[in-house]
Amino acid sequence: MAQTERPEQTVPPGLRERKKEKTRRRVAEVAARLFIKHGYENVRMIDIARATDISEQTLYNYFPTKEHLILDRDREFEEVILRAVLDRPRGQSLPKALRANALLFLEQISPAIGKPSWVPASVAMGPELRRVWLEINARCADSLTEALLKSAVEAVPRPAAKLMARSIVAFFATLVEGVSEGSFEGKSRDLIIEEMLDAIEISTHLIRRGFPSRSLRTRTPT
Repeated sequence: MAQTERPEQTVPPGLRERKKEKTRRRVAEVAARLFIKHGYENVRMIDIARATDISEQTLYNYFPTKEHLILDRDREFEEVILRAVLDRPRGQSLPKALRANALLFLEQISPAIGKPSWVPASVAMGPELRRVWLEINARCADSLTEALLKSAVEAVPRPAAKLMARSIVAFFATLVEGVSEGSFEGKSRDLIIEEMLDAIEISTHLIRRGFPSRSLRTRTPT
């Protein structure tokens, strides 16, 4: 009697993806600690592989370049911004949508305060990472510009869409930078959050009402 072949056991796709994501996060966190301790430019990919106890080839499978270790979460940042603008409820004003999503975003990134993980703890480091962060901002603004042009009920000139997109990205980027800078300066978590909450309220008020004319006055040269 022929034996029935047993199906080959495989890891369920969902579990496999969770394991890969767990490894990815662990590698990114270890790399960030190495960057902070030794400086971004002094850490090699082989150093990160050894510190995380994986092969160098496996590391490259997750992160093709060292910059990808910093850029890894930029897609999440971009999605937050796109959702804030494009997925707001019908009738909700843009300032209200930005405020609501900024508060949610702050809640999501605040656990990173004081921890060397993701962009909040990394962006305050050297000029190389600063350049990468600015590239993330520019890419997000480009994506939002295109989304605004496609979704606008009425025709919007590209320069206007670009200006709006860059302003909105800067609104969220300021939160990331504020959390990072506060942590870098040794401020307490509560103080950083309080400062960022104030920044959200002030910024959305200015977006809604416009800048008061007196805040734009400059000194007349003597």
